Amino acid sequence: MKQYISPVMAFLFCIGTIDQISNGLAHAELRSENYIYNVDFPIEMFPCEISEGDLFYITTIDGVTELRCGEPDPQ
Repeated sequence: MKQYISPVMAFLFCIGTIDQISNGLAHAELRSENYIYNVDFPIEMFPCEISEGDLFYITTIDGVTELRCGEPDPQ
């Protein structure tokens, strides 16, 4: 599974959009500051049901990286 999450580990925070779901993978676009990445995640990594166009975000808090569904709370 490391090949799926290694690009994500470089971020402290990023927002993603599900572009497509096929063959058990969610093809997504991740945005973090000035960078945009296209990545694939196994759908099992999401803590919710997902569909095309859904938003999610990845954040690191106290050294723990989490993938969360929906939009982040405004800060």
